[in-house]
Amino acid sequence: MIIDNLSVINLRKIKIFAESFCRNTNVITGKNGSGKTSILEAIFFISHAKSFRKKYSQALISNNQKELQIKIETDRSTVKGFYNKKRKVFYKNSEIIKKTSQLSEEILIVCMSPEEIDIIEEYNNEKQKYFDRIIFKIKKEHIKNIKDYKKLIVYRNTLLENKMETDPWDNKIMELGNKIWKIRKDFFKYFIKKYKEVEKKIEIKNRYEIKYISSVLEKQKYLIELRKKNKSNKTEVGPHKDKIKFFINGSEVKEHASQGEKKIFKYILKLTEAEILKKEKRTNPIVLIDDFFAKLDGENIMKIFSYFHCKFQTIITTTNTDNKILEKLKNKQTKIFTFND
Repeated sequence: MIIDNLSVINLRKIKIFAESFCRNTNVITGKNGSGKTSILEAIFFISHAKSFRKKYSQALISNNQKELQIKIETDRSTVKGFYNKKRKVFYKNSEIIKKTSQLSEEILIVCMSPEEIDIIEEYNNEKQKYFDRIIFKIKKEHIKNIKDYKKLIVYRNTLLENKMETDPWDNKIMELGNKIWKIRKDFFKYFIKKYKEVEKKIEIKNRYEIKYISSVLEKQKYLIELRKKNKSNKTEVGPHKDKIKFFINGSEVKEHASQGEKKIFKYILKLTEAEILKKEKRTNPIVLIDDFFAKLDGENIMKIFSYFHCKFQTIITTTNTDNKILEKLKNKQTKIFTFND
């Protein structure tokens, strides 16, 4: 999949933007606050019908404007999106897209930005969501399983708080819980194997490790654990209690890795996701990287760059105007342009 052209009207600071992209790496340079990130946000929005920013709001639309418009032309189709603070409408080749879930099938994106929720620093439920979102892209049934499971847990916890019987819900929770565990277990085995392959190819100095810790139980043990009395009056067993931990050279990344080491780890996570999507969806995802050069030295910049360049179409933003690095990139079939608001 390749984005050929992008046009944007009334997105945050961007009044009008139109640009073509090359098939390999595209580097957008510019000052802080110039609107570079909004270009990536436009691409993400038309793929997900939402922003990747933590603080997503109606501020997406430029001041004093009524509607934002985004149009992307790929090598497969033309997708348009319109948003007026009340309603989002999307079209593929002039035909309306009825379900926003179809958007990611049209424009497959892997995005990394400082504006996203930080998977290393956040609580465990955010780590679950991070990996579940990847699973959603390759196993659609996982979406429904997670949504139904969460609803059942809310119902069951309400019953517990009111000292009422939970039997009507226990078997349903157990069945869904085991389905979720099975999918997650298979996924993490696959993801960790692919992660190690990517890490090896990039040839970084440190060794990272991902651990998925679940309490998968057989039917009778699951029911026994569910029905154990506890002081919290909460459901204390099930997939919602799964833990995901990250390590660097045997120590936890959150506590012992430098900012640069954390960023490298996140890059490898994203590149692993891209490789999995490429294999499972049989098309190359588009990789978006916001503020690429920040917190990385020149050696690691080139290691990461060399991995994704010519493998995925990548669109990068940076405030870095280091001539030495940019000159290296120019010699590798990249398109580099400056964005000013």
